[in-house]
Amino acid sequence: MKRDARLHGLSSDHHHALVLARSLAERKREWTHADGVDLGRRFISELEPHFRIEEDLLLPALRRSGATTLVDRTVEDHAFLRSRVEAARSGDGVAARAFADRLRDHVRFEERELFPACEELLPDDVLEAVARRAPHTR
Repeated sequence: MKRDARLHGLSSDHHHALVLARSLAERKREWTHADGVDLGRRFISELEPHFRIEEDLLLPALRRSGATTLVDRTVEDHAFLRSRVEAARSGDGVAARAFADRLRDHVRFEERELFPACEELLPDDVLEAVARRAPHTR
């Protein structure tokens, strides 16, 4: 299925998120404080803006359309990812691995379930607002 062009910015973010998740999952060395600082920085600059667009625009509109299961899953995933990145920032390598695993699964969920529902259920004005906040290049 071809993705609605107004969601391309968010889909592009997913590629970067998967690269991050893979690099965390495949790392062989011990997790360090510096690794946690770097992950925290990347989360704030790359993932948090993506989450905010979804939470500010997509999820309220999906909830109004009755897609509460999808909304609840997304909110739960975002909360888990935020909590694991905070733990990883303070040196918890197990949390970093859990973050990587959940991020990978979350991206797949959004591409396979959340975004198709957005394309089907959401009005043009919501999708256009998403496109304005999530340009193709970040």
